[in-house]
Amino acid sequence: MNRLARLSMLVFAVVVAGISFGFALVRADELPADTNKIKSLTPEQARKLAAEFPGVEAEVEIKGYGKVYYDNCLPLNGLKSLDTEAARALAGYGKGPLLLNGLNTLDADVAKAFKGARLLLSGLTELDADVAKSLAECKGWLNLSGLTTLDASAAKALAEFKGEYVWLNGLTSLDADAAKAIAEFNGKYLYLDGLTSLDADTAKALAEFNGRLSLNGLPTFSLDAAKALAEFKANTLSLNGLITLDADTAKALAEFKGKYLYLSALPTLDADTAEALAESAAWGGSLPGLTTLDADTAKALAGSKEWSLSLGGLTTLNANTAKALAKFKGRRLYLDGLTSLDVDTAKALAEFKGKSLSLDGLTTLDADTAKALAEFKGDDLSLSGLTTLCLGAATALAAAEKWDGWLRRITALDSPDSVAIAKALATRKGPLKLPTLKKISPRTLTALLKKEDVEIPLSETLELIPEPDGIPTEDFIIPEGFEQRSR
Repeated sequence: MNRLARLSMLVFAVVVAGISFGFALVRADELPADTNKIKSLTPEQARKLAAEFPGVEAEVEIKGYGKVYYDNCLPLNGLKSLDTEAARALAGYGKGPLLLNGLNTLDADVAKAFKGARLLLSGLTELDADVAKSLAECKGWLNLSGLTTLDASAAKALAEFKGEYVWLNGLTSLDADAAKAIAEFNGKYLYLDGLTSLDADTAKALAEFNGRLSLNGLPTFSLDAAKALAEFKANTLSLNGLITLDADTAKALAEFKGKYLYLSALPTLDADTAEALAESAAWGGSLPGLTTLDADTAKALAGSKEWSLSLGGLTTLNANTAKALAKFKGRRLYLDGLTSLDVDTAKALAEFKGKSLSLDGLTTLDADTAKALAEFKGDDLSLSGLTTLCLGAATALAAAEKWDGWLRRITALDSPDSVAIAKALATRKGPLKLPTLKKISPRTLTALLKKEDVEIPLSETLELIPEPDGIPTEDFIIPEGFEQRSR
């Protein structure tokens, strides 16, 4: 064999070896274990990742929305640029979303290469119509919250997106033409939580959207804008950034034609505004941001026809206001923010004729207040936030037919009278559950187990402590069948 022939065979062998082993450039072990540290990718490396990366759970902070957790992600947030071939290769990753939040620019060819992928691109700061058109071919969701502006042509192209979610929370303003264009999006969710103002024309345009519209960045808006949004006929209108609302604007919003209206941030409300809001068929009765409430406003809210009234932001409540709230004709009254309750207020709340009264924010309860609450005649009294119990409260609750029996936050029965408390609780005819109990003395446990259907953790997880009253600890024998009924 001549020299030229041998050289040709050697070259052929090297090429074959390179194809077989991928040359070390594409080996997965040459890429960082933390894929967010990858600064660049060749098409070969991208193909390797798309084929072999197992996917991880990732926590993503979405501007104006909060933290979102995604499963089976391929996080590549360290990439600042990407060529078309590498993008096309990454698009083959089908386990979950591609996190490419480090990219601040994207050309149309690269965007088009991602066809079929699920993308988070919150680093993009600009978007033209060609790139938007290419991205519209992606699936699932698009997080484009890095955009600060969006013109009508790009919005029109983006509206062709076939997925369900679009986040545009970086936009602080939106004109009517762009709003009209993006309202053509046929997905389920459109997030515009960065908007801080909204004129009537833009509101009217957005009201044409057929999915769930989120405008949680608006602290306030005009009466005309409210009237325009009230024509929104789709599922949900979220206005969880509103911190002021007058009666006229509330009346306008009460005409909202959709199913759900959210107003979670309102810290205060006057009686006229509350009365207007109570007429809304879409408002769900929830005002978790409300921190103060007077009797007149409570009376107005009690006129709501919703099935529940939830005021979890209230930490205090006087008897007159409680009396007004107790007139609510719905089924459930949630006051889980209250941290204290006096006897008169408890008596007033116990007059509520609905099915459920929830006071899960209370951590302590004296005997007289417990007796007052025990008079509640509904189906379910919830006090699962209690961390301690005195003997008087335990006795009153044990006799309270409507108390649900949950003591989720009591981790120890270690007061000097804990045996008496356990004996009182054991007399309860209904359910009794202490799922987080950790510390208890042998005599206290023996007393508690007199109630055969009490639900507490397995004995192996309980720490048996000395008798709190100082009496010498007795040998404790686990009752027969205890482990079986504790499972």
